[in-house]
Amino acid sequence: MERLIYREEQLVRQSVMPWIVIPAWLFMIGTFGYGFYQQFYLGRAFGDEPMSNNGLLLTGILTITLTGIFFVVLLSGSLDTEIWSDGIRYKFPPFIRNLKHIPLSDIASAEVSKYRPLVEFGGWGWRKRLFSRKTAYNLGGNIGLRVVRKNGSQIVFGTRKKDEMKRAVDKMMLTGTEQRF
Repeated sequence: MERLIYREEQLVRQSVMPWIVIPAWLFMIGTFGYGFYQQFYLGRAFGDEPMSNNGLLLTGILTITLTGIFFVVLLSGSLDTEIWSDGIRYKFPPFIRNLKHIPLSDIASAEVSKYRPLVEFGGWGWRKRLFSRKTAYNLGGNIGLRVVRKNGSQIVFGTRKKDEMKRAVDKMMLTGTEQRF
């Protein structure tokens, strides 16, 4: 019977992402605000190839609204990693909303260790290496659970709780060994 050994939820808003996303959005609002001020209040065309007043207004409102919605959705995301006696379950909403399962029978090895997110995957977030079978789900840091599947593919799950994750993975792998005998 399957049982939950460990669960970790990491929120995007607890990572460095808000410190990047929110200033970018504020910069965009400031730029359009300055353009509105120049073109509507001072009566001077904004930019080298200015838009009509209606074009600037429509573009500004749409850009600020759509990027705002995107940022809110992005910042509401999380990485949920669960270690069960029969494998690993995870989701990465809003991108992966349903819980995915890696059965213990498909796992060749699982190890919690340091890795290099920038070098191996090009950064943080949901990362898939082109021309390789490596995927990463991480929200910051350089500690993760590296799962090597029997088909040769690898998945790295970032963690902020190295010791707890390691104990849970060891317990899961031990449970799998016991079930084989």
